[in-house]
Amino acid sequence: MSESDSVVGFADHITTVLDIDELRSMSKALFATGLTNGWPLSEQPGFATAGIRFGNLNLEICAVDRTQNKLDDWLTFEPTNLDTLADDLAGRGVQHDPFDAVVIQGHPIYTRVGIPSLATGSTALQLCHTFYPTRTTGPVAPDNSAGIKQVTAVHLGVDAAHRDALDRLMAPREAKDSFTFSEGPPLLVSSASQLEVQGLTVTAADPTQAAQELASAGMSQVDKHNVRVGSLTITLDR
Repeated sequence: MSESDSVVGFADHITTVLDIDELRSMSKALFATGLTNGWPLSEQPGFATAGIRFGNLNLEICAVDRTQNKLDDWLTFEPTNLDTLADDLAGRGVQHDPFDAVVIQGHPIYTRVGIPSLATGSTALQLCHTFYPTRTTGPVAPDNSAGIKQVTAVHLGVDAAHRDALDRLMAPREAKDSFTFSEGPPLLVSSASQLEVQGLTVTAADPTQAAQELASAGMSQVDKHNVRVGSLTITLDR
């Protein structure tokens, strides 16, 4: 199967929601480690965001207006072809939201496409083509004080109600519990009681030290190799 046979190119970024003060302090601390700035902290009415590149995947931390956005996390895939995406999704029987094209001062920033069959009140999967350059380094992170190298897995929990929709989105990739892409980390799928973006596995020169560094940046340390940021778990591995 060639990449062009699929609507999904690769996992581009994983998002979790923080409060605005956490977002400001954590983004400043993470950028100070030497990890690449996927995009700088940007604050708009109702939505603030920062992107930190963990080698081959951007971690987006954001703050939202909870009266408008109830999601705790979401996973965003880069489509293989934005021009044919609507027809390609229709051919797989995957319904989509209207294309949301964001243009600022005449410059296209991104075009986002929601997938209603892969969304709940707290979690969503979506497609988004980014015109703004957010992948300027990788696949291995530059030297950074956390010793982080790259993401080796994105973890997604899927219940029976959402499994068929996921397999149709990934088609013609064979339905299974691990989907690989031409770039970025694989998607590891496990059975769950609900659709949930669970987190990441990230390699580091010293996983214990990396977990401590991320905790110092404001994440919650679960144990010596696991931290939490918002609703996501980051597992550090060698």
